[in-house]
Amino acid sequence: MSRTILRLPLLYPLIAFLFARRVVVQGWSMYPTLAPGERVLFDTLAYRVERPRRGDVVLAKHPTRPSMKLVKRVAAVPGDRVTAQGDDWRVEEAFGRGVVPPEGATAPGAQVWTMGEDEYFLLGDAPDLSTDARHFGVVSGRDIQARAWLVYWPPRTLRKVRGPRHR
Repeated sequence: MSRTILRLPLLYPLIAFLFARRVVVQGWSMYPTLAPGERVLFDTLAYRVERPRRGDVVLAKHPTRPSMKLVKRVAAVPGDRVTAQGDDWRVEEAFGRGVVPPEGATAPGAQVWTMGEDEYFLLGDAPDLSTDARHFGVVSGRDIQARAWLVYWPPRTLRKVRGPRHR
């Protein structure tokens, strides 16, 4: 029994690789993290054991067009509050037991979202080039399908996809 437990961490990369989703990046919304034409392995098992974390680069279904897939970064998790105005946005992280700081005054024209129990705010790393949650709203956790793991093509760009990234 203990040998099986010890081998599992060594087997996980192989198992994750076998079940990985392969995606070709299209568009510049995730630049400089991911560039158009790069091929990325997404770990489809990652969110079976844990929830998405702020900073993860994820593959998700578009909330209004489910056949369309998105590659974005998790900017806010359940309990967080996001204030956005144009390309400027701010996340107020949840504190305590799902409580967020009081809203206070916001600038005219600003949009405010408070993440529900299973809601995530996804943004591109290049906000001026990205169609993201500022345009289509929050994404349900069930629509987040995988976490970016490895850029494998072209070979000269081979690297792990890193997170978290904060503004």
